[in-house]
Amino acid sequence: MLGKLFGDAKKEEMIKAKQEYEKTCAETGDGRAEAAARIRMGLRCRAVLDKTFIDGAEKTADYTEKSMMAIASGDDKPPAPSPSSFQTIKSVNGEIIAYIPIAYAEEVFKIGAAYQNEEISAEQSIELCQAIADKISEDLKLEPPFQALGFMREEMSEGGESESEPDGQPG
Repeated sequence: MLGKLFGDAKKEEMIKAKQEYEKTCAETGDGRAEAAARIRMGLRCRAVLDKTFIDGAEKTADYTEKSMMAIASGDDKPPAPSPSSFQTIKSVNGEIIAYIPIAYAEEVFKIGAAYQNEEISAEQSIELCQAIADKISEDLKLEPPFQALGFMREEMSEGGESESEPDGQPG
């Protein structure tokens, strides 16, 4: 019974998170309250985008390992991982559930998977995720757009990854 109660509470939080996102996107006012709501939602979306990227990378690594073990033992491969529109994030008021539309979550998840599989570089991951962040920011009427994958940008600026551009173009 408690599991059902907590499950219902989480479902309600998810519904609320989606409604807040949609309400913020639909908002046309340009006062301080509306601007603050856009910024707050942008921060939430940035956190969801970043966590979804990480989720894509981690679940892909786990899936790859489990698939190889299944093939080696003659078993069926496990089902492929999939993203969620919702992530639990930290806010000033504690942990909350935040939302981005599933189309964006799927794109970011795939980028995280491609990065994990070394199909794309950190620079390409940032560029692709920033394009999605720009779309979300446009939906929210947020200027300037929020910055995606800040953790990866910091890591790179600290010398964590220094790749040359494969096509000879400057980065």
